[in-house]
Amino acid sequence: MAKKKQNMINIKPLVFKGPKYLIQVLAQQVEDVKVTKVIQTFVLENANIKMMVGRDGKTIYSGVVRWIGNRTDGTRGTVFCVQKGSKDGGELKVIIPTEDTAQDIGLDPAKGMIKINAKESLKCSVCGKGISIFDEVLACPLCNSKAHAEHLLEWISMRHSCPICKKGLELDEDKNPIPSE
Repeated sequence: MAKKKQNMINIKPLVFKGPKYLIQVLAQQVEDVKVTKVIQTFVLENANIKMMVGRDGKTIYSGVVRWIGNRTDGTRGTVFCVQKGSKDGGELKVIIPTEDTAQDIGLDPAKGMIKINAKESLKCSVCGKGISIFDEVLACPLCNSKAHAEHLLEWISMRHSCPICKKGLELDEDKNPIPSE
């Protein structure tokens, strides 16, 4: 007997566009999705949407999606909060897919499962280590070099410049890098 072909839907463009667009497709494709919108975050009221993050054919994280929201770094895109383990005491992890950290993002509507094939194609401009799908990233507003957020913030606080282009930077009131005047 032949295996049934999975009907995986490519949702990568929706994830990069923003949570509002992703929620619309999830509600259409997955049965019984209930969400409450709180400002720009969509809280999933039931455990219908699951997520699996894999790399090189192995699962590196999986759990239940608890909320879907906007990125906080001023760029368009979606952030997921995924809970592993029990409903009340499980570990919560923020997953931030970007072009640099997500190769494929698909939805299996029959299973209510979002599957992300992660990649580490980008190195932190401060520490030189890979930037993963779990890392918050900031970029130099002048040369667009990217780094782990905490590393770039510390670098700018101490050296007042970009680690790559060396041009003057400071932090605004929201802790975002801006060119020095």
